[in-house]
Amino acid sequence: GGRLAVVADSGGGKSALRQDMIDWINTTGERVTVIEPYVIGMEDSHRRGKALMAADITGAVIRAVSPGTSLRMSLQDRAAQMHNILKASAQVGQRHVLIIEEAHALAIPTLKHLKRFYELQDGFKKLLSIILIGQTELEKKLSEHNPEVREVVQRCEMVKLPPLDNHVEAYLRHKLGRAGLQFDAVFAGDAVDAIRATLRQAVSETVRGQRQAREQSLCYPLAINNLVTRAMNEAVKISAPKVNAALIAAAVRGA
Repeated sequence: GGRLAVVADSGGGKSALRQDMIDWINTTGERVTVIEPYVIGMEDSHRRGKALMAADITGAVIRAVSPGTSLRMSLQDRAAQMHNILKASAQVGQRHVLIIEEAHALAIPTLKHLKRFYELQDGFKKLLSIILIGQTELEKKLSEHNPEVREVVQRCEMVKLPPLDNHVEAYLRHKLGRAGLQFDAVFAGDAVDAIRATLRQAVSETVRGQRQAREQSLCYPLAINNLVTRAMNEAVKISAPKVNAALIAAAVRGA
């Protein structure tokens, strides 16, 4: 019955978390209906693509919870139809979660309408949980300083997935362990520091009217995976026994 926003840069593991949750639901047999509305080429403006509208979400809820049901024509009748379907489903013990990927591309009107979906209840029982998954632009859209979305933000928990940074070695040990390999058999002692250094970049931003430089880490799972894969391929080319800092640098030059 809650609202959650999951925010991270591209490759930060957002989709993996969603897949893991759905796998958990399927594996454990939890009585949870997952609703995932989407439109191809979703953008927050019809000028740049196709916006996901409240009507699209209503239709997705009805189709997921009550497959085969014909959608009512008017939007008001369809909203009432959705509410009744959710109540009937909840009364037999089913729970429902609405997951919107690429939520940073949601139009502001659609974000505002999510409050209406969250307010769907049967007595005191919430009928729909909402999870928004998006890149860092979503955090800006859900700012408490934005009066247009203030009502949506007030009861929405936000979780930001940070870069791995000091956990790079533990992450690689876990990945290799899943494949039955030992980290120390693949990587030299200087490799992890080289990975961290490679996946940092200098960025500039304006703070109170002044340009400031800062360092930004890109040590996200996808970036680490891509860099390490290239470095391992470089090691194979020269028959190197392990991936070291020099091979990490060679992987960057060859990218």
